[in-house]
Amino acid sequence: MRQLVTTFLALIGLPALACAQQVPIDPASTHIFPAGGQRGTVVQVRVGGECLPPQTQFHVWGEGIKSPAVLGGRAIGHYEASLRRNPREAPMSHPKEWQSTVEIAADAPLGPKLWRLSSGRGGTGARPFVVGDLPEMIESESNSVPEKAERVSLPITINGQIAGERDIDYFQFSAEAGDVITAEMASARLGSPLEGVLEIHDLQGQRMPFEQLRAGSDPVLVFKAPSRGDYRLFVANLSFRGGGEFVYRITLTKLPYIKFAFPPGAQAGNSREIATFRTCGNGELVRQPERISIPSQPGEHWLAIPNAANCIALAVSDLECLAEQEPNDSLQQAMELPPDVAVSGQFASPSDEDWFRFVAEKDQAFSIDCQPFPKSSPALPVVSVMDAAGVAVASAKSAEAANRICQLDWRAPAAGTYCLRVVDVQQGAAGGPEFVYVMSFKRGRPDFSLGTRADFVNVVQGERSEVELAVTRRGALDKPIDIELEGLPEGVRYEPRQIPAKQNTFKIAFIADANARPTAVAVKITGTATFDTQKLSRSALATHLGHDADGVGLGSATIDNLQLTVAHKPVFKLFCSEAYQYAHRGTIYPYAMEVERLDGFDGPIHLEVADRQIKDLDGIEVPEMTVPPGQTTFMLRLFLPETMHINLQAHSNVYAQGYVTFTDKWNQPQSHLVVSTMRCMVRTLPPVVKLQALDRQVAAKAGSTVACRLELIRTSNFSGPMQIELVKSPESAGCSAEGVTLAPNESAASISVRVGSDVVPSANAALTFRATGTLPGNVQVISEAAGRKNTFVV
Repeated sequence: MRQLVTTFLALIGLPALACAQQVPIDPASTHIFPAGGQRGTVVQVRVGGECLPPQTQFHVWGEGIKSPAVLGGRAIGHYEASLRRNPREAPMSHPKEWQSTVEIAADAPLGPKLWRLSSGRGGTGARPFVVGDLPEMIESESNSVPEKAERVSLPITINGQIAGERDIDYFQFSAEAGDVITAEMASARLGSPLEGVLEIHDLQGQRMPFEQLRAGSDPVLVFKAPSRGDYRLFVANLSFRGGGEFVYRITLTKLPYIKFAFPPGAQAGNSREIATFRTCGNGELVRQPERISIPSQPGEHWLAIPNAANCIALAVSDLECLAEQEPNDSLQQAMELPPDVAVSGQFASPSDEDWFRFVAEKDQAFSIDCQPFPKSSPALPVVSVMDAAGVAVASAKSAEAANRICQLDWRAPAAGTYCLRVVDVQQGAAGGPEFVYVMSFKRGRPDFSLGTRADFVNVVQGERSEVELAVTRRGALDKPIDIELEGLPEGVRYEPRQIPAKQNTFKIAFIADANARPTAVAVKITGTATFDTQKLSRSALATHLGHDADGVGLGSATIDNLQLTVAHKPVFKLFCSEAYQYAHRGTIYPYAMEVERLDGFDGPIHLEVADRQIKDLDGIEVPEMTVPPGQTTFMLRLFLPETMHINLQAHSNVYAQGYVTFTDKWNQPQSHLVVSTMRCMVRTLPPVVKLQALDRQVAAKAGSTVACRLELIRTSNFSGPMQIELVKSPESAGCSAEGVTLAPNESAASISVRVGSDVVPSANAALTFRATGTLPGNVQVISEAAGRKNTFVV
């Protein structure tokens, strides 16, 4: 078949590339739910992802947590139903969820840990799982209306999902008059697509006044209760979207929220006093000093503060750390600044700017780094080197840097006194004490850093994959940088081994031998440069998935290793003809497909609809099926619902995926998933029949039998027999009925429904009936009568 398709394309003058894969096929994680847990507990989780076969491996790392090595069975979440919308032409994804557990030790350090997935198909990037110390609860649907709000007792961490387009979550709590309630959401900082909205309502549904803050892209609200009583927390998504991956955690406490701390810069290994600024729920801030011990390792650290709802970030440095001293708003008021120091500053008002004076020798080099701190700070500093007359001779802007760090390497053209002018790009329009920045001012020395945009790479046996390194050179370092990789598995090598002089981007190729053993490992990339006989070594930092669009996470968004998965080479491929086929809506259409079995694989292949599609399927389903061992051709059953929209899509495109499990030659269990190389292309025709209820409503009592009259509207395309049955559903629980068969050309039917004696009375319980028949070509016809036209009252 595949050869015929390629020949056909050649004959009509189209390149074979027109049939190339159009959806991403690499595995991906999308979420874990709940996205955290309390110390000393075992958390039942659902792990979400796309293009994941059964028996996918589950890797967690971080002190104090562990989990089973392999994901459990398929999980089905209870989600709020979404509105039916017109189908879109945009690509669509449908993540699946899998069961697992995470065990958290009683003494596990608080904060985010990481997890990822891998299989014979490849691995995924890492996402956070948060260890907390508060009691945790998991929302139960439906809590989408105020009357069904779930009651919670403070303090608590709420885990939820905005899992449908109509999903809204309500939680009810009690407060005393004057209580300050803090609700901090973590969603975007987990890597969730949720654009969270938080509000406080009273029991009459009125929106209460509260203070709105941001932690990165996530909302934080602080509410001061005006009186004793119950209030409701309202949780929603800013857009209409929803799904299992729209995960959130909300910490709900009666503790104040620290809006910012100053100064955030601190020298490693010391102790110092910092001022925390806490919210009161009325827009005012309370300054409270705290003496803290500084970690011994330089970098970004998050510290818990007593009697506060959140942690604070510290910029720990091996340099002496200073805080700007006001007034320093002009050349004449500039603060004296020695070299090799770190400075904490803030733009206390929209007009504020900071000046720092230093002395330089002719040709003396300096390196200046300045950034908002923490990353969620609204500051966007601009650093300029000013000469003695106050004229700028060099500058850098954080707003123009991808990581919001403005970096400036400057060499003094003459001996003399110079100044650093630090101003916010928003000067005159925005400012305030929370506009905090940190700046390092050092004598110029050769240095560099390495980074990757992703924290994982997959390489298939016998193939190669590339990872791009970003090289940041400082202090005129233009020498070659030698690259060394630690942790490579046997049978995998890398090339080239040196970044050329002056080059700022570089690709490392991972090459796997044909007989490399499939595995998942952590690889550390180290670069070493030599300058004036001095060797400088730096580890590459890789960005994981736990952060928002601005790079703000619940902790550091980078790790110092790359997750490498050696994937098993495919053992089969899926193909079909991409020539248009025509099928009626309301049928299960058999679409011819072909399997190419590779390297002697002869096992069963399980088929299902692909997790990723190039457009909305408009309700199309692929009933799961298995291709028996040895079989190479089969019919994929496409269920085309009779409710598909008319004239909104020119045609339907459906990708299928298949997965297999087997044992490799190293006696390792393997699972592998393949997405069809080509898509099933169908133009839909009108339904050939329509089942409908003749009675708008019928009444019945518990323990009775009621007749439901149905009519089958036929077209000239179908006159055959049909079987009609009651569809089992939650609304039909306790009811039963014997199916009936309509003879050819017959259209009227009556089904006797027996109502169980234990059926709970309901004002509007909808029953659904389904009619099935067969068209020529083994095409199954399906029509349903559903909704309120065939409703009964018990």
